[in-house]
Amino acid sequence: MNITLINVKRREKRYTRMPLEQLVERMQDDDSRRSFAEDLDRQVCFAAEWMKRDGAPELRQRNPLVLLSLENLRDLATVREYKQQAVLLPYTMLCFLGQDGHSLHIVCTYTVADGDLTDDALLNAFRKYHYIYSSQLGTPLAEHEPTWDTICPASYDPQPYYNPSPVAIVVSAGREKSTAFRLQQEDISDYNFPEEVPGLSLHASRVRRFHDCLDAAIETCQVLRKDDEDLFATAVLEQLADGCREMGLPQAWSARLATFIPMLGGLANSDTINSVFQTAYLRETLKTIPLKFTRPSALLTYKTEAYMKEHYTLRLNVMTGTPEYRMNAVGFGFVSLDQAARNTMAINALKAGVDSWDRDLSRFIESNLIPKYYPMEDYLSHLPRWNGKRDYVGELARRVKTDAPHWEEDFHKWMLSMVAQWLGKDRQYGNAIVPLLIGPQGSGKTTFCRRLLPGFLRIYYNDRLSMKNDNDIFIAMSSYALINIDEFDAMSKSQQPLLKYLISTQDVKFRPPYGKVMVERQRFASFIATTNNRRPLVDPSGSRRLICVYAEQIDTDGTIPYDQLYAQLYHELQEGRRYWFEDEDNARIMLQNEAFQQVSSYEKMVELTYLSPDATPDDADFIPLQQILTQLAQLFPNFIVTKGTDSELGKRMSKLGYKRKRSSKGTFFKVVRV
Repeated sequence: MNITLINVKRREKRYTRMPLEQLVERMQDDDSRRSFAEDLDRQVCFAAEWMKRDGAPELRQRNPLVLLSLENLRDLATVREYKQQAVLLPYTMLCFLGQDGHSLHIVCTYTVADGDLTDDALLNAFRKYHYIYSSQLGTPLAEHEPTWDTICPASYDPQPYYNPSPVAIVVSAGREKSTAFRLQQEDISDYNFPEEVPGLSLHASRVRRFHDCLDAAIETCQVLRKDDEDLFATAVLEQLADGCREMGLPQAWSARLATFIPMLGGLANSDTINSVFQTAYLRETLKTIPLKFTRPSALLTYKTEAYMKEHYTLRLNVMTGTPEYRMNAVGFGFVSLDQAARNTMAINALKAGVDSWDRDLSRFIESNLIPKYYPMEDYLSHLPRWNGKRDYVGELARRVKTDAPHWEEDFHKWMLSMVAQWLGKDRQYGNAIVPLLIGPQGSGKTTFCRRLLPGFLRIYYNDRLSMKNDNDIFIAMSSYALINIDEFDAMSKSQQPLLKYLISTQDVKFRPPYGKVMVERQRFASFIATTNNRRPLVDPSGSRRLICVYAEQIDTDGTIPYDQLYAQLYHELQEGRRYWFEDEDNARIMLQNEAFQQVSSYEKMVELTYLSPDATPDDADFIPLQQILTQLAQLFPNFIVTKGTDSELGKRMSKLGYKRKRSSKGTFFKVVRV
């Protein structure tokens, strides 16, 4: 992968293609320092390789690289501060100082999940990285949307940062409602912001107002700078906190952003900054609480609730049954609220002057004041629109290499039913069909099942479910999105009725461990199963609930375009496509499952394995009885060879009419495999 160095001489562009490593070496060279400083027309294009053909530029090769820039920084010291923060991010491939001494350039890479390098893929990558770095660096990046000929001035940097193997994000080849936009909306949804700055997004508007407050604070306190630098920094911080409060910016977010301001780095630590913002905002909060006739306990409750809502966003994960939290600051996502996090919240509340005990915070956390969160529904509702160009579900089904004629159709309907189960579309019936993947060891069955969910949702996948404890099963049905019954044939015959009930019920009722009453929870889980047994079915009446398919090999390589896959399913459900199996479907499934039913009689096993005596050719070979036993044991796992089995089988085959021959080496029968 080569980048392009563009040099303008006498109004004519010259294109030089070189590896990225070579450009990094030239940045550090003293000769480059002189030439880059004197020649302002030397530019670098990272997104593509360009060449000149017939006097005009021609695009030769597109690169999965995106350029980000921080511009108009105060001085070189500030540029280096942001560079130190940028190199800590695992996505940074190249980071170097800008030619003007007031800018910083960052290069990142990406991969396209469902196609080639398109204009939309480049734009998707830019928007996602723009949000990530703006959030992590605490300042907005330049918003120049990229093209394949986007350039930046070549510059000298004695210590450029270069990582040849960074983490790469995955984007779609088509235009999407980017993750960046999704995260920005989630980040601001809990606050009431002032009006948007014309021409800027809500996120950029918020950052712009923060820097307006900072500039005003510096200007107000400028007279103190000559006397005492520390006093100046403290005064700026206090003025900044008051300004952010008056502008309606959230406290925790503003305090977090203030920790990235280089001039405030001389303060003790982030606790000092948080304390100043806490004092500024607390004065405003207490104005809304009628203190004169308010009991101390009620006042403490008001303070606790105000503190928690200001510093944290809480939600109850309906599937796991546990609360989750996110700090209301830049760059934080939701994590489970464990005991350590609760204790940290209590300590921070006490530091902020809120005399709350652990039980006070727990009372708020475990109340109806925090919203419920449905992970699967949230994922589906934030998907980009299905492009309508490809059948992603069919492509996924065809990874299973099988001769079953209806597999693609049945798998598509099962996937629709699984998504409908997540959305709770049918409150009367559950997803009552289970695909049963049958194949040899190592064919990729379990891997295929696990990869049906995107990586970040695989915490809701379970392939280690024990069928021995009813409570564990009921909890799993409301806590997981997909359950794989691995080694299906290992399930005992007495457990089959329970499985029938599980896969057909919509909601589950049970008494939780240490619970005193029965509770009812929504079922989210759909089932899939795997086995190596060619004939795993023991109950013909229950076979209509299983889609048995045999596959010698399953393709588990390559990426799966999850967003478009589930966007297609979500779109089809919204359009009213049928996701349930009709009676004729069930009848067909039962018919095709007959080949997978277990066989218990000697006569039936012989009939399914060999030609009938009348159809056996006269010139057929005599096969040793021991070889026949071995073949039957391989085809029918429930056929167990014990002492006397050979004698019994020989008698049955003689009665069926197969020709027999005895010798000193044993008994032989004239048979031909079907």
